[in-house]
Amino acid sequence: MDEILEFAEKIGAVDLKEKLKHSEFRKLFKRRNYFILNNNIFLIIKISRSKIKPFWGFGERFFNIFNQLTESSGNYYFVGLVSNTEGWVLSKQEILHFIENGSLSFSAKQNEYKINEYNLRNQNSFMSIENFF
Repeated sequence: MDEILEFAEKIGAVDLKEKLKHSEFRKLFKRRNYFILNNNIFLIIKISRSKIKPFWGFGERFFNIFNQLTESSGNYYFVGLVSNTEGWVLSKQEILHFIENGSLSFSAKQNEYKINEYNLRNQNSFMSIENFF
């Protein structure tokens, strides 16, 4: 089992692909990075392979999808892991704020927002599953 699935299982999140098994939206979520927690909290979970200066990408297409899904209710969080128990978590509101003030860069070539360690604050970090939320 990979680190993302281990993390998701430990926090009780369900793979969005499984939740949408009989839906036309299932094919949108090909990779196992998208989860749902408590039926109304979406999680985008990525892992950085760089331990020295962690970074992650958040595709604009998925950014738009999750903003639409949570427009009237619910929320989403971007979880940037460095292991199966440690990382950072950013709320939808924090991501929107970082984009608005220019803290998150956008790569037109890769069509994604770049989240780097320097975008993150210590208050967003967690060092164990128990400290996640």
